[in-house]
Amino acid sequence: MFCFHMAKIQPLAAGPNDGEIFDAGPFHIVTRLTGEQTGGTFELYDVTFAPGTVDYHIHRKMDETLSVLEGELEFTIDGKSYIRGPGSVAFAPKGVHHGFKNHGPGKARLFILFSPSGGQDTYFRKLAELFGPDGPDAAKLKALQAQFDQDLVPLP
Repeated sequence: MFCFHMAKIQPLAAGPNDGEIFDAGPFHIVTRLTGEQTGGTFELYDVTFAPGTVDYHIHRKMDETLSVLEGELEFTIDGKSYIRGPGSVAFAPKGVHHGFKNHGPGKARLFILFSPSGGQDTYFRKLAELFGPDGPDAAKLKALQAQFDQDLVPLP
């Protein structure tokens, strides 16, 4: 678990180009707010990704909220599927299996909020380092996901 100190929290108003940027295969990730900036309360990312699937997974320590900004996504949450477009929100509380898919043809964009913070900025940084032209090494990816509260599970 990550430890944050309340004394470090400062108000801020981030611009559209502020925040660390990660490119990991089909994902372009812009850090909007880190756990350090929010005292561990939450972290927020602006994620754009090409058509494809985010594997069905579970977080045991954090909730995940997803807000669709552009495109259309199919969310699978606790075995139920939903097609949602811009302005829609999906919520997967900790302990609930979930995943999502961009059917295309273009890119999709969404805000992803993790609460409480689980150090996902470090996860995304390491994920970007793992991606090569043929994608990440499967064993290294699995180890990284386990380290950051992302357990892959089969679809029900």
